[in-house]
Amino acid sequence: MLKQTNKNIKNHSFPILGKNLSLIVVAVVFLAFVQLVIAHNLASLGGKVRLAETTAQIKERQNKLLREEIGEMGSLSRISSLAQEMGFVRTTQVLHLTSQVPFALK
Repeated sequence: MLKQTNKNIKNHSFPILGKNLSLIVVAVVFLAFVQLVIAHNLASLGGKVRLAETTAQIKERQNKLLREEIGEMGSLSRISSLAQEMGFVRTTQVLHLTSQVPFALK
């Protein structure tokens, strides 16, 4: 009886593997292809992110330089020296104009 059972096992192959082996192979190849496509997209996306970060760093440096230049151009000492170059002089007499009649009456 034991010998007969072993014969039955040897004669019957695994039907799941025999029939569906091609389906399993196709599924594995498909999933490998999908993984390859996803990896490629992530790699190209990473390059775009790196480019955007580099551009942002350049813009930040340019903004910093422009802020410094604006601060330098607006300083009172620079404005004073430019005024002297243009022929303006500093006066000691200040004249205040006031009206005789106030604008707002009670």
